[in-house]
Amino acid sequence: MAALRKYREDQYEKLTDAVYQRRGWTMDGVPTPEKLKAIGMDLPELLEVVQKHL
Repeated sequence: MAALRKYREDQYEKLTDAVYQRRGWTMDGVPTPEKLKAIGMDLPELLEVVQKHL
């Protein structure tokens, strides 16, 4: 059971990493400044908040 749980957790981590990368987020789920600029949300106050979490 422990081996199966470990396998599933590893698969879940791979999936979340792929989704975050595709969306332009960091591995913590924070949008990158580049992504914010690409979607027109590069407001200075928003970029300031994001920079704190990078």
